[in-house]
Amino acid sequence: MKRTAVLVDGGFFFERIRFFVRRYFRPDFVLTAEHLSTIVHILVKSHIEEKKTLKRELYRVYYYDCPPNDKQVRLPVIPEGHKTPGHKNFKEHPPYKVRGELHDLLKRSRKTALRLGELSKSGRWRLTDHSLDDLLSGEKEWTDLTNDDFHYAIDQKAVDIKLGMDITTLALNKLADVIVLVAGDSDFVPAAKLARTNGIDFVLDPMWATTAASLSEHVDGIRSYDAVRIISNVTKEPVAVVPKWWKQPVQAEANLPPDDNVDEPGIGEPPVPAGG
Repeated sequence: MKRTAVLVDGGFFFERIRFFVRRYFRPDFVLTAEHLSTIVHILVKSHIEEKKTLKRELYRVYYYDCPPNDKQVRLPVIPEGHKTPGHKNFKEHPPYKVRGELHDLLKRSRKTALRLGELSKSGRWRLTDHSLDDLLSGEKEWTDLTNDDFHYAIDQKAVDIKLGMDITTLALNKLADVIVLVAGDSDFVPAAKLARTNGIDFVLDPMWATTAASLSEHVDGIRSYDAVRIISNVTKEPVAVVPKWWKQPVQAEANLPPDDNVDEPGIGEPPVPAGG
């Protein structure tokens, strides 16, 4: 029986799920913390029970994230007819509230370790990728920008370090035979190489996001699951836009990406930055 540790980059996971929800479900559909917690555990279970012949058992789930931003900051754009910009209280911002509630649920979950980093004391407003593209293409002028065209960027500290240290500890102390990493960041390449050097079977789950060649090169396998179907099954919410790969049963059963990259989740579009 191969002991398997599943390590989840929480920021990456959260934004990939938001991407699938925006693209394939109705616009006003939102996930609760309970939904997200269930999705995490289904994803873990899928890797553990992928093939009965593999005979894997769960050692532990590690979930890495930062506490949600709870600051109140001044908005970047002064609305027409106003003399001063308004404020945004992130403590009451729905995605941030859900993220905090998810952390509370994971803390109480069996065989789950929540690894929290720290947020920088300062941040700044940045244009979202879509708004920047619209400006560059001429579809939008600077005078058209509103507060909705910006996201508040704030740096995370110690998350990547904790993830790398856990991989190192698992490998050097022989605590696990298999490590599944749910992430898409090439910063973890050195830790992945160390784990493989010590005999660990290292599997990457990028949740269909395009990954750096350096990361794909230094793992023993890449495996992603149908997140759209998982979301729909957990929430009982029907899919508004049916993914094309659902019409390809052979590929769906094999869990292979579709040939048409235009509609493949994540291909050609990197994970959305936090707050984007």
